[in-house]
Amino acid sequence: MAQLRKLVFPKLRSSSLTSSESQKERLHSMSSKSSSVNQEYTQALRTKSYEDMCTKVQSQIRRTSIRRTLSSPSPSTNAHYMVHLSESLLEPGQETLTKMIKALNFHRLLVGYFEASSEACDMCELLLRGIYQTRTNYQRIRRAIKLSRLVFEDPSHAEEQSRQICQELSSFASLTNPLSAVAQVQLPRMHDNHVALFRQLMSKCKQMRRRMKLARACKRVRGLGLIVSSGLISTTSLVLTSFRIGMCNRKVKSIRSSSCPEKSLSTEGVSAQLDVAAKGVFILINDMDTISRWVGRLHDEVEHGRSRAGMAVRNYMKKGEIVREVAKEFDVHNACFLGQLEELEEHIYLCLLTMNRSRRLVVEEILISQSMG
Repeated sequence: MAQLRKLVFPKLRSSSLTSSESQKERLHSMSSKSSSVNQEYTQALRTKSYEDMCTKVQSQIRRTSIRRTLSSPSPSTNAHYMVHLSESLLEPGQETLTKMIKALNFHRLLVGYFEASSEACDMCELLLRGIYQTRTNYQRIRRAIKLSRLVFEDPSHAEEQSRQICQELSSFASLTNPLSAVAQVQLPRMHDNHVALFRQLMSKCKQMRRRMKLARACKRVRGLGLIVSSGLISTTSLVLTSFRIGMCNRKVKSIRSSSCPEKSLSTEGVSAQLDVAAKGVFILINDMDTISRWVGRLHDEVEHGRSRAGMAVRNYMKKGEIVREVAKEFDVHNACFLGQLEELEEHIYLCLLTMNRSRRLVVEEILISQSMG
């Protein structure tokens, strides 16, 4: 028995060491992957294009918000500002793109791709405005938190400051959730439209690949026909050979006209354009789905805060200190919420940059095809 233990336990120990070492290696690889992703994300936030996008959007949103506050412009003026911001964000701009579509005769699915990316840009703009307004609304929460800290430091004016906290919480609870406009209806509808467009693009790409395979087969048939006809020239008379060559050429032309209705070059060009557009839509779907989940969580967080603030205001007459307790709860979670709001904003900027990059690639592919044609 002792010898059996000596034989068995060392093996068990070595196997356990091996499994623990492999587990450590897996954990190390996972941590290295996550760190590399974080590094790429951080590097993307430090690029000049990202900084330019942030500056452009934030300055325009602030300017529009101040203009609305001071002069209360009409809805037509608001629409003008919305179009101006979308035009300044998209590359190429909508006006330039419209001229290109008329001049170069884009495929209908490419027109659908550019319309989808333009709609996504408008949605990102609405979300950025919602984020900006959410921060503005939470200034009331900051004032309530500041008042609750003063009560903790000096309880002698607790009743008066509790009344002020109640006013701030009441104002916050009465405000509309800025993220409600897009969180529940518009983002899910956009997802369905993008998925439908992606399937159409992939289906058309497969169809064109089959057409290009058929064109290559036709070219091989023509080459084989020429080889056969040249062999016949060396073995038959000149009259019979001429007759057979004419028959062969007519057959090749009939095969080409019935099986290959479009030129191979134009088919390859359009297929490459649709392929790049399909990749752009796929990336856009993933980015907007991530944004949608993020917006949903933050929307629920704002609604929960409004509900807590409204409950505290309703019970203020029965229990005055409840408003201070709610303000303390906001104090605990406020920094985390604002940090998540900032991360959402960063992801929207990165989505806009990726969207512009995809649009430029599609336009470049179109121009390449036109120059080759």
